Amino acid sequence: MENQAFLVLGATGRTGSRVAAGLRQRGMRVRARSRSTTPGFDWHDRTTWAPALDGVTAAYIVAPQQISMQRDDADQNKTSGFDPEPLVRFSLLAASSGVRHLVLLSGRTALSGSHFMLDLEEAVQNSGAEWTVLRPGSFAQNFVTDPFRQSIIAGTHQEFDTGGRAQDFIDIADIAEVAVRVLTTPGHEQAVYELSGPEALTGKEAAEIIGRTLGRPIEYSEFSADDWAEQARAQGLSDEAVDFTLSAVTSMRDGYFEPHDGVQKVLGREPRRFEDFVLEAAAAGAWGPVHPD
Repeated sequence: MENQAFLVLGATGRTGSRVAAGLRQRGMRVRARSRSTTPGFDWHDRTTWAPALDGVTAAYIVAPQQISMQRDDADQNKTSGFDPEPLVRFSLLAASSGVRHLVLLSGRTALSGSHFMLDLEEAVQNSGAEWTVLRPGSFAQNFVTDPFRQSIIAGTHQEFDTGGRAQDFIDIADIAEVAVRVLTTPGHEQAVYELSGPEALTGKEAAEIIGRTLGRPIEYSEFSADDWAEQARAQGLSDEAVDFTLSAVTSMRDGYFEPHDGVQKVLGREPRRFEDFVLEAAAAGAWGPVHPD
């Protein structure tokens, strides 16, 4: 392990920053790259790829978001830009440059057959290097990002109507710990891990846990995915971006966001509970002050 160097892409993001820190804590050599680092890494600038890969033996990849969010009004029928090709080319370059192991952060919708995620997975699986795919469910930390954070501060929370189906919210700290373990220990090659929290919660149940912790009620409501899609298209969101979101909602409705045992398989312990995440986030002031009484 002393001769290995690890590339972490998306190193300033939510999982990448934790993966880089976890590797460094174990004394590993880390090359952390993102669009905002110096030197940087840009999926649309191939001149940044080879320097990032030089001397690297394993890599953690947060795949590029290739979906064009805005419709091209000059050509209403134009494909809106989902393109796995940058990852295909990067993965082949990585393998030919001596990278022996690629660890890809994918997503749970791949389990339900979403081509958005499966195309990305195939890019690393066909690279010629060893590979591991991580498929987390819904991030618990989504509740502390806008607009979730602002709505909870205001005492409300709204989500897609998923037909009463629950979600297996996972703490991103667990995702990062799994990634570090997979990168630094053998036996995970050619494996796909479905990562989740220990139990599934509905949006209403999650909001109630946050409200109880804060000592104030959170008003919960749901909205129709079809109504959202109609409004989103009217506001200029590309058809492909809408389809990407709807595929996640459909996966939830079909029960693909139930708990899985990937964390247990890799780490040999139970995942962090949603209540643990909420307690930590509330103590850090993520949703404003707790109720004084």
